[in-house]
Amino acid sequence: MDAGLIDLLLGHFLDGQAVADGDPARNRLSSIVDNLSRLFNTRRGSIAHLPDFGLPDISQVYRDLPYSIEGLRGAIRSVVEKYEPRLHRVRVEKLEKDKDEEHDMRVSFIVMGELEKGQRVQFQTTFTSNDLAEVRPWRKPS
Repeated sequence: MDAGLIDLLLGHFLDGQAVADGDPARNRLSSIVDNLSRLFNTRRGSIAHLPDFGLPDISQVYRDLPYSIEGLRGAIRSVVEKYEPRLHRVRVEKLEKDKDEEHDMRVSFIVMGELEKGQRVQFQTTFTSNDLAEVRPWRKPS
């Protein structure tokens, strides 16, 4: 599956790229990024027929820092395993802050998984206290 149903119905990805313009590998990654963005920007319990879709209230996570990080990491892994079927062997690790971000109210995770045929992919997800979660493909810096 290269593009998801929502992507096909809309005809484009969240970044504006038309589904018809991309190659299958790019479409697959763009579709996964879009699905993860929807998952991570939906508050758990806000969709009546899918009460476990989304994440807990991020503002509560910030109020309970640093104790809430492990719970958020586990919630991310659970929701990805359930609602992103293209990713297998999902792992989620907290990304350590840079010295420049020391006082920023942001928390970043790397979501790792495997696609069909064992292709490994990684996505950086950054949560900020006053904005939407940002998801993008990630490569470990050399």
